[in-house]
Amino acid sequence: MFKLTAGFTLDCNDSNGGVEKIFIANGPVQSITASSGVVTAITVGGSALTPSDFFTFEVPRQTSSFTETATVSQENGTLFFDQALTMVFNKMEATKRNELLLMGQATNMVVVFKYNNGVYWSVSLERGAYMTSGSTTSGTAYGDRNGYEIVISGAELEPTYEITSTIVEA
Repeated sequence: MFKLTAGFTLDCNDSNGGVEKIFIANGPVQSITASSGVVTAITVGGSALTPSDFFTFEVPRQTSSFTETATVSQENGTLFFDQALTMVFNKMEATKRNELLLMGQATNMVVVFKYNNGVYWSVSLERGAYMTSGSTTSGTAYGDRNGYEIVISGAELEPTYEITSTIVEA
């Protein structure tokens, strides 16, 4: 039987939303080292991942987001967490098209994102992240976006992990 261990106090207004950067490495994850929800090491192919293993994807300000939805069934005694990272990239280009095609074909990516408040989080770290949808838009008016919107998803048994920054950035 599980019992609560603490409550929450009201925090200061010192945080903000939005995703600043995304870091993606090839998976699958073999193991993680975590304590109290914070991951300090990720192992793939027998080696701990380092910043040089990740590709960095920068996104325009105030365009990208992360959503995690808990699904609890009292009737079935189950709990899982759907995770979805929406990434926006401006400007249709062949190089972006080609990389996004590879992203769509991948079935087990290691995905970490940095919130605008400087904290790093995972997307489906233990079960592997994968692209679930994407769209390319030309826009209509001169001021419209010309580019891509991609969603990376996964389902986990536990909520998203906070990631130690030194895993993805030097």
